[in-house]
Amino acid sequence: MHLRAWITWIASLLIAVLSTRNPLYLAVVLLIAVAVSSHIAQLRNQPAPTWLARLAIFVLPLSTLFNTLTIHIGDTVLLVIPGQIPLLSGPVTLEAAVYGAINGLSLLSVISVFSVLSVAMPAHQLVRGTPRAFQSIGVTVGIALSFIPQTLRRLREVRDAQAVRGHTVRGLRDWLPLWLPLLMGGLEQSMQLSEAMVARGFGATQDQTAPARIRLLLFAGLALMLSGFLLSLAAAHPTLSLTVLAAGGACILIGLRQAGSVSPHTTYRLIPFTRLDALCIVLSIALGLVFALPTHVPGIAPDTLSYTPYPRFRLPAFDPLLGVLMLGWLTPLLRRELPQET
Repeated sequence: MHLRAWITWIASLLIAVLSTRNPLYLAVVLLIAVAVSSHIAQLRNQPAPTWLARLAIFVLPLSTLFNTLTIHIGDTVLLVIPGQIPLLSGPVTLEAAVYGAINGLSLLSVISVFSVLSVAMPAHQLVRGTPRAFQSIGVTVGIALSFIPQTLRRLREVRDAQAVRGHTVRGLRDWLPLWLPLLMGGLEQSMQLSEAMVARGFGATQDQTAPARIRLLLFAGLALMLSGFLLSLAAAHPTLSLTVLAAGGACILIGLRQAGSVSPHTTYRLIPFTRLDALCIVLSIALGLVFALPTHVPGIAPDTLSYTPYPRFRLPAFDPLLGVLMLGWLTPLLRRELPQET
């Protein structure tokens, strides 16, 4: 889909993950992200990503074990660790284990949401979506992100080539025939890429300063943001502090937009904005507002979002209406083919 649709979709899911501690809702978000990633991989004729499952096998037990051994709160005592061992000695409770599992599930949900963006959007589209004021930084970050899968692919090629020659990894010394070709290949590719970018004029900017109005807008925005923050610390005028903060943020956004308009920009190929993109944006905004402001949505039980296993474990509640509404995040599954750039 379009970059704006993906950003709205990801922001909506992150709002949901940060707004609830209910493991049932977190599990639904995780399953939605996995389903969308698998669907995109299928459209690209690629195997479904399995690294998230391997990460879950490591993160969930570790988070559960760490919280269980270090937090000794809860009514359901499983066992007692005797002695005076710092952090470890004391009762081991079921509630601490459940809370640790929820922490791991929340972390996995956030990672899965961001993994969709890495699968769905190629590096050149991420660079294109970078604001023009940060164009150089966006190109640098996009190149760095594109080097990660290339390095992993080159590592597999080197490992297969060494395996054909009869090389096996038994210790640390056996990794040298793998790392040395990988390092040399990465340096060679970096040099070739830097020469190609210099030949295309990257970084050859004109020696000119930003207009005075842009510098004034950025300075005023920072001053207003600082003033609003100080007013919020005083807690005397909350409405005034929010107004000053909003005005400062608006000045900074306007200044950055004008700074980007000064930079030359040419788009050779456009990603079409379709009705599916518009539908995804509308549903994502609506679902984000539902999780951010649950008390203002009729028919939604906001108490189900704030789940805690303390002081005694109980099963989390699940709102069927909210569960049905969360299916709106499956809108990317309606895409049956990748859009063609024009």
